[in-house]
Amino acid sequence: MDRFNSHLKEVDRSASALLLRVPLQNTPPLAPDWLRCEMLERFRVIREAHLQPGVRLLEVGAGSHAIATVPLAHEVGPRGLVVAVERARWTLFREIVGAAGVGDRIVPVASDARWLPFRPDALDLAVCIHGIRSLQSEKVMVRVFGEMLRVARRVCLAESLPLARNEAQRAHLAMYDLREEVFEAITGRRDDLRYLPLDQLERLVERAGGVIESTKTVDVDLPHALAFLPRSYVERVPDSRTRGDLLRRWEEARSLGERYGTDHPPVGFLIATRE
Repeated sequence: MDRFNSHLKEVDRSASALLLRVPLQNTPPLAPDWLRCEMLERFRVIREAHLQPGVRLLEVGAGSHAIATVPLAHEVGPRGLVVAVERARWTLFREIVGAAGVGDRIVPVASDARWLPFRPDALDLAVCIHGIRSLQSEKVMVRVFGEMLRVARRVCLAESLPLARNEAQRAHLAMYDLREEVFEAITGRRDDLRYLPLDQLERLVERAGGVIESTKTVDVDLPHALAFLPRSYVERVPDSRTRGDLLRRWEEARSLGERYGTDHPPVGFLIATRE
């Protein structure tokens, strides 16, 4: 927890107190403070959006642990609103937002982000923070970005980039880059897509009808262990040749992680408006 504690000073006192209310997680092999670390990373990325108190925003891809939802709710303040959209994964969502003390400014909505149940310009801003990799394909991304631009004139996107500036970031990418191949080999469906370069993300937003207002690459200098994939998952790959190759790469990635740790790669941050 040393790195988490050392970075707490980079957020204000109320954000620091909120993070310390977030329950520690008993999910080995992850460290107990992994959720707090991930939320702290979201605070640092979201800061680039310069959110004003009272903003009403849409979040696409809230996820089961409300990792970006809680920091977003803190930033919009008690008079703001976060409409948190997630298709299915709500496992610990209510427990975590309740513990953080921001549940009264969050409205969870179960919906497929390709068809958002909101009228045009219903909200001030639409965001997707580290959720683009779950959007299955470029076609789906364009559809979702178009829906975000329909319900809010301004859109903010943030996602990890396929860049490594040190060995710990390289270790994260080595493990993370296995996920898409492993899941598709087992289920036939794509998930946890490889990270996109920032210029490719810009082109997809433009295809959706967006005008790029600004882009930035953000370095966060925090541990990132969520890419870890149990070896048992790789062992379920049915094709023996594919399984053998993936197991070899998994061992290499695990070895890198044990030697250097795993850190967040640089994050691509983008703001766009509707044409």
